[in-house]
Amino acid sequence: MAARDSRNRRVSGLCTRNGRFYAVLWADRGDGRKGVRRFPLTDEAGEPIRTLTAAKAALDSLKARRQEDKLPVAGRRPLFTDFAKDYLAMASTRAKKSGTLENETQALSRWTAHLGGFRLDAIKTPIVKSYVELRQRADGCKLAGKQYKTASGRTVALELIALRNVLRAAEDAGHLSELPRFPKIEKVAPPRRALISPTQLDTLLAGCTAKKEDGTPVTKNGEQLRDFLCFLAFTGAREQAGLRVRWAHVDFEGGRVFIGAPDDFEAATFTIGTGGTSKNGGSRALDFNPQLESLLREMHARRAPDSSFVFPSPQRGEKDIAAKSLRESLKAVRAHLKLPDFGFHHLRVYFISYAVMNGIDFMTIAKWVGHRDGGVLIGKVYGDIADEHRKRMASRLTLGIAPLSEADARRANA
Repeated sequence: MAARDSRNRRVSGLCTRNGRFYAVLWADRGDGRKGVRRFPLTDEAGEPIRTLTAAKAALDSLKARRQEDKLPVAGRRPLFTDFAKDYLAMASTRAKKSGTLENETQALSRWTAHLGGFRLDAIKTPIVKSYVELRQRADGCKLAGKQYKTASGRTVALELIALRNVLRAAEDAGHLSELPRFPKIEKVAPPRRALISPTQLDTLLAGCTAKKEDGTPVTKNGEQLRDFLCFLAFTGAREQAGLRVRWAHVDFEGGRVFIGAPDDFEAATFTIGTGGTSKNGGSRALDFNPQLESLLREMHARRAPDSSFVFPSPQRGEKDIAAKSLRESLKAVRAHLKLPDFGFHHLRVYFISYAVMNGIDFMTIAKWVGHRDGGVLIGKVYGDIADEHRKRMASRLTLGIAPLSEADARRANA
């Protein structure tokens, strides 16, 4: 029925049905042709509008969106659960790194448990916010029959990114005209890592090959763990990037090692391109420092003849695969030395911090460790400079005038 005001006058562009209001506009019908379409009017919470004043305001908003070509798409939208499967099967999605794809798949399985019965155009801000609140409940939550602990702000933010990726793909596919507004997540800043000293590092390295009171080794992979810790400390490489390095990535003649290079990469005198497997999707060349060169030459002399990896898997059998993780070995050494807070990333901080203390410019350090900001992050985050270094630098500082002698100081005070 045509909508009418309090004086029984017909209101152009509005009609009613079962007590709720609809907008009637000339718009694209979804097949490239234009015609009259009815749009159910809802408020910010997604509830049907049932007052004339609110309906007029919603109609004006729709007209503005029509000018911007952002009217809701005609026809029924796919269910979120169905389109999420389509999204994961897209070539652009499958081209992502295996770890990224796995994390996104797990996040979308949780979103599907929450949104599986909703169509894409029914996913509004309140529904998204309800998921955020659910994931951050103090007592955890249950999704798809599985109990989850309280999620951190960073975890929820990553899950929101996964949902946004699906909805953007739906927008590109013509299923949505605009995305819902996503709630802001308060992320707690990660704690600053203490800078370990060379003495502490030596203690840790010695612990790798230490033995328990009964004479058994603290870890069976002690020698490999020691080599790996040295490699991270001398390169600043991240854990997984370090484990994937092959001997073909080491250029002894050119004095450098390639971090994050593809498996089929062969080190050469001249290389071009940026493709790789590191965290930021590129590879980088790290010039040898004296400790790194000595370590790699010594490791190369005793390398496993049946593996192309610098850190081959101890359980590789007949297959040539890299070590997947040395974390259990590190845990055993940490427990033996009572260093519960030490992690592999401490060695990245160690490399960068001591490079700064040795006067290496930030841009060079950034290239070595794979930062693309020209050293901005080095200056902001990696400011863990040892006290003795600061004092040594202060003693070298001159400000254009000679310091007062003791005699001059006594005369000035008199």
